[in-house]
Amino acid sequence: MGKSFGPGNDPDLDIVRSADASGSDLQRIAATRPDLLADIAAHPNAYPDLLDWLATHQDPAVQEALARRGWTSGQHQNPAQYPTYNYGSAAQAGASPSPQTGSRSNRKWMLGIGAGLVLVLAVAGGFFGARFFSGSDFDKAPNQKVAVDLADVGRNAQLTRFQPGDDADADQQLVNVVGPRQSVIMALHEETLQPMWMAPVPHTGVKEPEPEDVIDDGGADDSADDDSKKSGPKLEGTPVDCQWTADSLTCGDRTIRLKDGEVTLSPGDDAKGSKSGGSSDDTENGDTDAEVEDPASEAVPIIVNDDGSLISPSGSKYSDVTVDTDATVRKVGAGEDGPWVVSDGQVVVAFDSDSVLWKSELGEMAATASGLGEPRLRPNWTIEDDVLVIADDVGVHGLAVDSGQELWRVDVELDSFTVSGSHLMVMSDGVLEVFDFTDSSDVDTVKADPGYNGGSDGGAIAKFPGRDAFLNEKLSAPPACVEFGLAYDDYYADGPLDPKPEHEVEFSDGEASADDGRYSGISMVGFTTSRMGDKAVTAVEFSCNGGGTYIYPSIGIYDEDLNLLDSIEFWDHVEDRGNSADISGYAPKPYFNAVSPMGQYLGISVGGIGVYGDDGCTACKKSASADVLYRWDGKSFAHQDTVYHVPSGDVRTPDVEQVQKFAEAVAAGNDTEAKRSATPEMMSSLDDILGDGQTSNPPTVRSEHFPKGVKVDHCELIQPYEDGDFSGGEYYFTNGKSMSYLSARDEIRAGDTVCGVTTPETGSGDEYYFYLLLRGTPDGSVTVYEAGRQFG
Repeated sequence: MGKSFGPGNDPDLDIVRSADASGSDLQRIAATRPDLLADIAAHPNAYPDLLDWLATHQDPAVQEALARRGWTSGQHQNPAQYPTYNYGSAAQAGASPSPQTGSRSNRKWMLGIGAGLVLVLAVAGGFFGARFFSGSDFDKAPNQKVAVDLADVGRNAQLTRFQPGDDADADQQLVNVVGPRQSVIMALHEETLQPMWMAPVPHTGVKEPEPEDVIDDGGADDSADDDSKKSGPKLEGTPVDCQWTADSLTCGDRTIRLKDGEVTLSPGDDAKGSKSGGSSDDTENGDTDAEVEDPASEAVPIIVNDDGSLISPSGSKYSDVTVDTDATVRKVGAGEDGPWVVSDGQVVVAFDSDSVLWKSELGEMAATASGLGEPRLRPNWTIEDDVLVIADDVGVHGLAVDSGQELWRVDVELDSFTVSGSHLMVMSDGVLEVFDFTDSSDVDTVKADPGYNGGSDGGAIAKFPGRDAFLNEKLSAPPACVEFGLAYDDYYADGPLDPKPEHEVEFSDGEASADDGRYSGISMVGFTTSRMGDKAVTAVEFSCNGGGTYIYPSIGIYDEDLNLLDSIEFWDHVEDRGNSADISGYAPKPYFNAVSPMGQYLGISVGGIGVYGDDGCTACKKSASADVLYRWDGKSFAHQDTVYHVPSGDVRTPDVEQVQKFAEAVAAGNDTEAKRSATPEMMSSLDDILGDGQTSNPPTVRSEHFPKGVKVDHCELIQPYEDGDFSGGEYYFTNGKSMSYLSARDEIRAGDTVCGVTTPETGSGDEYYFYLLLRGTPDGSVTVYEAGRQFG
């Protein structure tokens, strides 16, 4: 900011003088810097509502700036709600004047960030930008504007706000959907409120379920019973807080570009609980009930004693009221001097500085919808313009905060709600219903309509074809699945490598069988939907049976016209079309625990992965699983991330390029750089002499393992391995290469990585003579602890 004139001692002035200052920047500065109002009035990015408000000021410099740009006043309906300034003694003395804002705008910025229970919806950007200068009336019921089908994102959703920072783009309308194991940041179209993109953010502290028992048929039934589906997903772990900038969100170890939702991983920046040995502390895979600080609660001066009694700001005890200290107690205020509202998830009590104003019981459904009582998330109740917006068991209502009198209500079968700027947003059985406080209703009670289209261009939004559209249709299917299940000989011989006409399969009730008399075929076993911009996409899970005991899963991604966009097949041995390189370890019979399309992202939970310490036989128990993430790049789904869940915690295999940097640093003698990516023991061994040391220039670990031209060729999760087992001690990499044995077995842990290394002397044949062992880390950072070589 301040690019035109260079940075100075006044950041606000730099921004105002910058040609690329955003409307939200100008709005913020206008609320706090009356001395810059004339400059803001002249700025080309000052938007109409802001100019209308500036026109109410009698400052001659402001009026002159508006006149030069041809702006006329009187367009705004209620200028009294905007910030006013007290030019009293402080201003006369030369100090900056103190802003005195109206109650609405003043409290809006105090309330901070909220959160919900199971799925959290948070909207920011355009809603927040419009709120400050809008004509919102929270004393009256809002009118419904649109209903958005988000059933593919999740049912039984809990909603809350997610407030942006000062630099956030005011034109963005973002949603944060917090699911059982991860959040999904979603961008909504400014006018239609339909999803444009989604991006996933994993939770912290997620406890892994116990590993699956032996899987004899290579498959797994991932379908839950009807009761569990109806009850909705359960929150695991703690959602990650996100930091805003003008063009991105940083959430844990990933940055999300707001323009299109592209995720960039930043290994090492957020290694929560990462220790030198690669294990995780209790906050990563242990305690998932950590209390989440709530800024609104922290701002309220009422003190909660250990016995549940409440102390006023003056130090006196409020009589005849206590809260449950074993519960999570939250507080929200209408201003610094109150009134304040306190809840433990069972009762709601309003106070002023001296006494209890009113008290009300809070039902379990209302507490859940309001996000009260859950320690890992922030609540989504709010006070706006002296109106407490909170749920009851039959909807959402607005209560006069000083009396508890109901002013209005929205009747809806409520899962959760949130207030975001001038909008009330309600989630009900997978439908997001949006109401607008700038367009007040003529009645006190509004009945929500889940089919309301509000005049938005619903015809531009593609519809999901539904499960039945696929079951009896001729479709292009995942190529390896078709060849394996319907043309077994082609798959294992010199068969087709690219999709051919025979990959179009005629399905009958979701099944297709081979016509060669083999007991084989493919079948549809699962359907999951999402939206990719204005497109409706369906992920179809196939079970692929070649006629033996191996039954593999594949995924086909289809658009609304049933066209195959891409496929995911971890077991496909054809290198130029398969996805097998996206997971490593030993997975002879992989299976899917979950398939989760999220807009242009596709997340897959893969089970049946064997790691070091597991037995190496095909039918033996596999102790690891993996979450794999893909992103649609316009042509296909490109691999983004793989995180493995091993018994000791979460690990990622490091990028080959990062390990290569370590090897090159060692080869160049740059030990200062190399030691950032290795254990002290590894670094101290680099100059160890190999052999008997009788020559004048004996070889060392450095000279033999890391000569000029050293190349790290391939890295993978270490598979089950025991010297002298069925492999004869030879270690086979997933890329088809091998080495005669694997050393340092006493040091290897489940989740560690092995990298095959080539040198100019050894070449790049079918066997590796040099390798590196790396400690498994949650973020995929490089920690080399062993350099091994094969002795002939």
